[in-house]
Amino acid sequence: MHPRCPYRVAFGLMIVLLLAGCSSTRPPSASTTEVTDERAEIVLAALGYLDVPYRYGGNSRQGLDCSALVQRVYRRVGRQVPRTSRQQAQSAQRVQTSQIQPGDVVFFAIDGGPINHVGIYIGDGRFVHAPNSRSRVRIEPLNTGYWQPRLRFAGHFL
Repeated sequence: MHPRCPYRVAFGLMIVLLLAGCSSTRPPSASTTEVTDERAEIVLAALGYLDVPYRYGGNSRQGLDCSALVQRVYRRVGRQVPRTSRQQAQSAQRVQTSQIQPGDVVFFAIDGGPINHVGIYIGDGRFVHAPNSRSRVRIEPLNTGYWQPRLRFAGHFL
């Protein structure tokens, strides 16, 4: 946590709790999730990128792709993460999707092949991601007819 921002973690927890109360979609796990300060900081950092344009290979606020989003968010909490979604999938500490927690990374195979998309789980069955060149960083539910069948696993870099 940045020393000049002592309220960022509290604000992040507030955001996670607000998001949890705004949806009828339930998270994959029925268990209660304990959100650590580091995980709250990851969620807060991910939310800070909302509405940034997608740009393939982009790695800045002017435009970024899905794996750059994950890399930049984890860098904010002092964690080094590989650049591409496949490298991230290979390096992540895997967790069962039924045990997913805010701050975990969700990995997708869009075309049924290898991992080619990632996002950051923020709680209550939702994730933040940079979807495609026609869009911007946004929040979406995991439990949809599109995302659920493409979800392969979850993990983290903590």
